[in-house]
Amino acid sequence: TENAMSLLLGRVPGEIKRSTFEEQNLNINLQIGLPMQILENRPDVIAAEMSLRSRFEDVNVARASFYPSFTISAQGGLSALTTNSLFQNALFSSVTGGLLQPIYNNGINKMNLRSSEARKQQALYTFYQTMLVAGQEVSDAMYAVQINSEKEDLRSQQIESLEKSVEFTKELLTYGNSTNYLDVLTSEQALLSAQLAGINDRLSKMLATVQLYRALGGGWQ
Repeated sequence: TENAMSLLLGRVPGEIKRSTFEEQNLNINLQIGLPMQILENRPDVIAAEMSLRSRFEDVNVARASFYPSFTISAQGGLSALTTNSLFQNALFSSVTGGLLQPIYNNGINKMNLRSSEARKQQALYTFYQTMLVAGQEVSDAMYAVQINSEKEDLRSQQIESLEKSVEFTKELLTYGNSTNYLDVLTSEQALLSAQLAGINDRLSKMLATVQLYRALGGGWQ
């Protein structure tokens, strides 16, 4: 496992320094919820947004094709032309050619514009769907963290009660005849089972937190 972690970190295999399981603290405040803007860290949301922007620009390009594109240089200025020579000048021919070209291509330009608008709408729906899926995953992860946190708190109360039970049973064994050592072993076994369950509860909470971190696209900072 240490070698796999070292490879993931991009370094030679070696020891991974770590603390104990009891020292792991998860400082998460889910009382106020999380804003939707925090979803922008997710790669799928970013990809959907960039795709929508691209389709939006495609529509602008398709609309621009309806307008002629031509240039008038200083050498072909109208001041050097007379009325009679204007219609015979190469400049007039090039300008009118540029004006007529979008008219001739009107059908193709309209079809391109409709296709671009349809792709933009499709990208918009994809973006909405991506946001909904991302919100669902974050909501599920938050719920899992909350449930496991509550379970951990209840388990802590159970362990505290069983610790007192073991202590009282030992005192009864020492100062009274109403109990025997089997009762002590039974109470200790119940305490041990609760402690093991508490470890599993804490592990479930940590795994749920990791899932929330992943659902947010890298945390909530």
